[in-house]
Amino acid sequence: MKCKYCGNNLKPEDEFCPYCGRENPHTSGYIRIRKKYEEEYDLTRNEIVPKDIKKNSRRSRGVVIAVMVAVVLFMNFLIMNYSDIEHREMINSQKTEKEVDENIDKIQATLKELEKNREYIALDNYSLNYRLRSNDEFNEYSRVFTAAINYETIYSDIISIVCGYGMYGEKTNKDYCDDIAIYISNWTDYVEGEFWSDTPDSYMHIGEHGQFLIDAKKDLQDMVAVYFNLTDEQADAMWTMEEKEISAMLYKNCAEIYPEGEYNE
Repeated sequence: MKCKYCGNNLKPEDEFCPYCGRENPHTSGYIRIRKKYEEEYDLTRNEIVPKDIKKNSRRSRGVVIAVMVAVVLFMNFLIMNYSDIEHREMINSQKTEKEVDENIDKIQATLKELEKNREYIALDNYSLNYRLRSNDEFNEYSRVFTAAINYETIYSDIISIVCGYGMYGEKTNKDYCDDIAIYISNWTDYVEGEFWSDTPDSYMHIGEHGQFLIDAKKDLQDMVAVYFNLTDEQADAMWTMEEKEISAMLYKNCAEIYPEGEYNE
């Protein structure tokens, strides 16, 4: 599977991407499947071992051991090669690639329109829906996609704070502020920086793409400033602040504007 943020390959057991450090949403499913096979293994062992004890023979013990080894090997083979998540991921990926190939002109036209209108959230959802980040045909949009993802993620975290979604899960307003701080502090590296190993005159910088990145940063800054009641100086400074500083600044205002444990309309 691939990281939905940077497009690099991930192992099913990777809780976080080793390249960009973002959380892997598929890990929980993998762990659930692994647990299922481990339980089946334990059940098989419990059924076989008592018989072995009763027979109390060297031959039967050998059979038991062989069966147990076979079960373990088969279990690992299934998990690593034929897990439900991996299989569905492969089928969906192939289906999506075919759909993109058959409608590439329409998809490119839609991307241009979304980029032109600065529809950051719609563009992010559109790119994820068609898995465009991992498609070489859309490499020129790499920075655009990353900017849209960062914008959408920060927007979602803000809405979670404003609407009190933390009341229904394990995340607190402090957790959301920490997440927002991560994406703001990483903007310079992952959107504007040398992460992509391209030159300033790359197609990812020039023309509409370059202007999109400028506007996305400005609109993101304005959004954060409005929801967290930041001064112009604070909003301008957040791009050069450390992650912990950003989080502390946001949470200080957040605690006053959006009290924990209340539903905020």
